[in-house]
Amino acid sequence: MAGKRWTQEQVEYLKKWHGIKSPQEIADAIGRKKQSVNDKVCQLQLPSARQDVWSEAELEFLREHYLELGAEECGVRLGRTKNAVHGKARQLRCGRAPIGPRRDWTEEEDQFMRENYQRLSWEELVEHLGRTKGAITQRSNFLGIKKYVDPYPFFEEWTEESAYAIGFWAADGWINKRGDESIRIGFGQKDHDILYALRDTIGAGRISIKTSGMGHYYIQSVKIYERLCEIFGRDVCGKSHTLTWPDIPDEYVRHFLRGAVDGDGALWKRKQDGLWEFSYTSSSKEFVDMLVFYIGELTGIKITTTDQKQGVWHSRCVGIKAVCIADWLYRDSSIALERKAWIAREMMGTHGQCRASSLTPKMREMFPHIIKQYRVI
Repeated sequence: MAGKRWTQEQVEYLKKWHGIKSPQEIADAIGRKKQSVNDKVCQLQLPSARQDVWSEAELEFLREHYLELGAEECGVRLGRTKNAVHGKARQLRCGRAPIGPRRDWTEEEDQFMRENYQRLSWEELVEHLGRTKGAITQRSNFLGIKKYVDPYPFFEEWTEESAYAIGFWAADGWINKRGDESIRIGFGQKDHDILYALRDTIGAGRISIKTSGMGHYYIQSVKIYERLCEIFGRDVCGKSHTLTWPDIPDEYVRHFLRGAVDGDGALWKRKQDGLWEFSYTSSSKEFVDMLVFYIGELTGIKITTTDQKQGVWHSRCVGIKAVCIADWLYRDSSIALERKAWIAREMMGTHGQCRASSLTPKMREMFPHIIKQYRVI
């Protein structure tokens, strides 16, 4: 007897977490057997774990940039661990600075350090000063300046950027709690650009890229953890099945939702009829129900919610409704996952037809620029 057909959401979940979670963890999350997951991986021809073979291009990059960027930053650029980069650099004997005349620091350089050390990246500092990362670090210690920036104020007040970051964390974030004094708040994503955008926006934290391609941006902060617990009204450790709707002002809901959609949502064109679809998936029914409520309350767009009987809840809509949601979430946004923002822009340019009965008064008020692209029947 043939097994259950895979849903689009299950396939997307598999593609997202393959190589990061174990087959058994994926199977448990989507309500399938481990063998079914392994069979689907073979059918989709998903890549196996990366082989530890260095290309000539990677070796050349290491020879040119190891001294100025260091092992950690080189690892981020190459998608390798810090230890792997450090070991290969030792093999290539590129871990020492070339012998040359020592250059004294000038007053202009010191002033530049005082004004820009916290703000600029290591790459920018190395390029502007023409000095190694090690030399810059030593000088910063001599001048008594530190690169650390307290990230808590970013989360303390609601802004477009903080709402997005909290929404993104709600979908693709995690908490690593080691006692009451050591708590790490993290964001996971294979699209590394958004992790760098979050780090630059928040102004603190570190990024690591695993050999599987999965990236993690994390911040060490007890205060931010307590702030997240305050926002969501409960302990946010193990949030997957218990995530509640945050206490957030209405004007920031669309930015929060854009972050959540960039993490666990989907914008795509269906093959069977060519219609655009918006969908969101979560293991928390309360969160999905409130997402549906607020989209309806703020845009007039009605979305259906279904349970696949696997502990995973799905909300979705198609056609002009999906296009209007994409327009609401991504138009004039200051921060977004570029891959989904690009799809949203393509959706906004869609021409087609729709039924008049599908357009609520609120939709007609908010999205006349979208509706005029459709033939209303």
